Formats: sequence, C-alpha cells, structure tokens
Amino acid sequence: MAVVLQTLVDSDFEHVVKVTTSGTTSTTSIADASALAGAATDPRLSIAGMKWSGDKDVPVQIIWDATTNVVAFNCNGSGQYGNGYDGSPAITNNAGSGITGDVLVTHGTSVGTLVVKFRKVSGYDNIT
Repeated sequence: MAVVLQTLVDSDFEHVVKVTTSGTTSTTSIADASALAGAATDPRLSIAGMKWSGDKDVPVQIIWDATTNVVAFNCNGSGQYGNGYDGSPAITNNAGSGITGDVLVTHGTSVGTLVVKFRKVSGYDNIT
C-alpha cells in the first residue's frame, strides 16, 4: 500500500483530506475537484493550509494536475503551512495547459502523514 486517503471535510467552501504515505514510490490523486460537493463547471481549489510529518530525506510533493504537472509544495520532515492562523497566503493553482483542477501527491519510499485544507475558489455552485 502506498497512499491511504481519508476525507475529513467536504463542505460548501472547503475540502480537508488526511493522506498517509507508506512503502513504494507513488503518484496518487488526493482531490478530484469535479467529484467534490457542489462541483459545477471547471472547479478549482487552492491550498489554505497543511500540516505534515514524514521522512526528512524523502520529500512528499503536492502537485497541480495538468498536461505538464506543476509542483505546488514540497513537504520535507515535519512542518506546517497556513491553516489561516499565521497569515500565510493560500497557494493558488498555477498549472497551465490541460489544467484539471485535481491535486496529486507523489512520494518516494517515505512513511508519513499529511493533512491538507483546500479552499473551493471557483466552479462550485454551493460556495457560500
């Protein structure tokens, strides 16, 4: 098993997932933007915050899915970003051609846990 995904929240304006990585190298979807609650046309997410714990020598990458994927964030060791408490800006999806709105994670042979809080920014009919 390489990635275990658990949805913690899928509300009108946010989506929160817990990702556990283990074993072999893998690239896996952690957010299918069009399958989330309220998805309408061309849905997009931003990363509002995250917290992670893992192997300091094997990074875990959060990736915006597109024809040519774009790395949104590299997680090494343990840390956190954003979550609305430290004034950090949201990480917006800057993928170009073939952008799907989906988010992937890739990791080497690391074992770790990652919690990502996404903000639904466009393409959802229930954003309130």
